[in-house]
Order: sequence, then C-alpha cells, then structure tokens
Amino acid sequence: MSDPSNHATRAEPDRIGTPRILAVGAASLIFFFAASWATIRYAYEPTRAEMLPHGPAAPPSEIGRNKIGIVEQRLFGLAVEPAEWRARQVQRLTTWGWVDRKAGLVHVPIDEAMARVARGERP
Repeated sequence: MSDPSNHATRAEPDRIGTPRILAVGAASLIFFFAASWATIRYAYEPTRAEMLPHGPAAPPSEIGRNKIGIVEQRLFGLAVEPAEWRARQVQRLTTWGWVDRKAGLVHVPIDEAMARVARGERP
C-alpha cells in the first residue's frame, strides 16, 4: 500500500494571460477615445442662445436682487466678516497681549516667538 502523504507536490506552472491583458487594455483605450470624442463633440455643440433666431434670451428678472425666493443672495466682495476676522487674527499675531493675567501668561508676536525659538529659548 502506498502512503498518501508521500506524494510529491508539484507547483503549477505560471501562466500570464497575455491575450486577456491585451484585450482589457484595448477595450480601455477604445472606451477612452470614444468618451473623449463624445465630450469634445458635446462641448463644441452650439448653445441654445446661438440657435435662437432673435439672439440670446433675456436674463431672468431676479438677477441683482438681494433675495431670490427664500435664499439670501450676497456678493462675496461685500461680506465683511472674513476681513474683520482676518484683521483680528493679524492683530493678535503681531502684538503683545495677555492670555491669562492671573497666571502671567502672555501672547508674543509671531516674529519674536520664532526668533526666540531659533535662538534656542523655550517657554
């Protein structure tokens, strides 16, 4: 009787599916070029305004109003909160001031703090 655990295990030879890899690559290239062609064709299609016989359509009457429907329309250039916030931050980074007067904790201008750290000083 032969011992079943005595069989030599043979490795399966490595096979690379070259035709399958080439087919997937070719299909990907075909899809890429078809999608590119469709995108370019759609992008250069005449717009609706160009096809109107009497010129482009008039702009909607709501443009320029502060409120359209229930949505507030504010120009970003007129918003003052970001500029005020930025000014407060710059002021804090460039001046001395108290963080906690009782504990004796102050904030230092950033340039001064960087110079002290460069000299090797630590808080």
